[in-house]
Amino acid sequence: MKLDMARESSLKILYKIEENGYSNLVLDEYIESKREKLSVKDINFISEMVYGVTTWKLTIDTILAKHSNIKISKISKWVKMILRIGIYQIVFLDKIPKSAAVNESVNLCKKYGYKSVNFVNAILRKVEKSDYEELSKIENEIERISKMYSMPIWMVEKLLSEYGSQKTEEICNYSNRKPKMTIRINTLKTTIEELKVKLKQREIEYEEAELQNFLHIKKIKGVANLDLFKEGFFTIQDEGAGKIGYMVNPKENEIILDACSAPRWKNNSLSRTYEK
Repeated sequence: MKLDMARESSLKILYKIEENGYSNLVLDEYIESKREKLSVKDINFISEMVYGVTTWKLTIDTILAKHSNIKISKISKWVKMILRIGIYQIVFLDKIPKSAAVNESVNLCKKYGYKSVNFVNAILRKVEKSDYEELSKIENEIERISKMYSMPIWMVEKLLSEYGSQKTEEICNYSNRKPKMTIRINTLKTTIEELKVKLKQREIEYEEAELQNFLHIKKIKGVANLDLFKEGFFTIQDEGAGKIGYMVNPKENEIILDACSAPRWKNNSLSRTYEK
């Protein structure tokens, strides 16, 4: 039996994340280590699985609990990850047939949880897209929003107290949208107009972003392998993160303390001098 490499990779990554790993770091590290064996299609599918399951975990577990006679806490981690991957495909992805999601999940279980093959098969055959639709009928507002948008109870309560029902749902819904691929132009090497020309030459579509020197790019695969990225003409950065610099508005020779450095900043001091 040959396992689907993309699904098996997704399983391994999600298992490692569950063991207290950062999703983006674990994903990047794994893909880099297997890049020669993975196609662009595989990498895109793995990214979809990892970020999708991570984003919708609370909702997925709600649907799992509905169909399982075993408490989630009692299900082995490997089997739990397999079920989450299967449920995500069935409920949230339209292009994957349910039969494929079920069969590939069962195949994974034969290797990573062979004693639970019948259990996994039975659960996933019960799952339907309507399981998600039924969450909208929950009468308790806090529980409904939490389970529909995969948001923790405490966060929903906080948002409701500050913004009310309609705004809270808008915020939760927006938080689960897939972000656009956003790049920030390196103005030390080029200008936004020059970069636009270079992108057009490579038939890369883009659209204007809200912030100065930012662009949204579309229909590009393997951006990290693009020559413009490797040569430092731009970096990949979300507008939300980029806006911080504009808000801080650092002056020449000021020292800025970045108290929220992510794990990726392994060798950088938290205190850095910005020159305008």
